[in-house]
Amino acid sequence: MTPTIGTSRITESAPVVEALETAAAEQMLRDVAYVLRLTRRIKAEMLADRSVHPQAAERRAEGVLVA
Repeated sequence: MTPTIGTSRITESAPVVEALETAAAEQMLRDVAYVLRLTRRIKAEMLADRSVHPQAAERRAEGVLVA
């Protein structure tokens, strides 16, 4: 059987690796939150634009047949 050499090095670097993984996960969550905020803002802008422009159903038949 092969003896295990350098196990202290592995256990010493474990907190560093865990910290890096935690930082990467936090950054990913920040990115997802940013995309969600951006999506909500764009949706709100689209809905606001929709309410400003008249819809085809709001047109009246009076102006359609002008001779």
